[in-house]
Amino acid sequence: MDNPVRKSVQLDPRMLALIRQIGQNTGLDPDQVIHLGLFELGRRMGLIKLTPVSMAPPPGVDLIDAEAEPEPPPAVRPGRPSIAPQPAPPTRPAPAGRPSARQGGELLLLLQVDDGPLISVRKDVFLIGRGSKCDHVIQHRSVSREHAVITRERAGWFIEDLNSANGTWLDGEQITKHKLRQGDEILISNHRMRFTVRPG
Repeated sequence: MDNPVRKSVQLDPRMLALIRQIGQNTGLDPDQVIHLGLFELGRRMGLIKLTPVSMAPPPGVDLIDAEAEPEPPPAVRPGRPSIAPQPAPPTRPAPAGRPSARQGGELLLLLQVDDGPLISVRKDVFLIGRGSKCDHVIQHRSVSREHAVITRERAGWFIEDLNSANGTWLDGEQITKHKLRQGDEILISNHRMRFTVRPG
């Protein structure tokens, strides 16, 4: 039986440099970067349907904590700048869409990650990711440095994916932005986040 012949493909040097940079940032070799890109393109075109489930990482995926991979200095971090809350001066009203902490009728948001303790989300902007500056840190390579953000808006609490590599999921569907409701379970990597929303 003839063995399949692998044909070489000439890549634009700029594309090759981009593949190498992505590989350095993610720990993937060039073939894995190309396969991941084709997979994502197929998913966006509707050729691949995903049904995520909570399970252990597949063989060959190296999940490490943040200490094993030092973070680059802020001046050279690629991509989107860090999201940090910008409190308004005391004399100004709260920005549109964000209720002041002194306003009445607030909804209290509690978060439980896997079987851990309940976490009270008290900030208007609560960042989740692998980076050490996040409000809740998940130390796995499959989690982006800034993966998702919880925000308090006039209509309630919302969770928004920050264009993460592996996405943020609810009931088997990838979400971009979602209003949190009592009992919602959000999946980030292999970590299940359960939310409790009640009057403050």
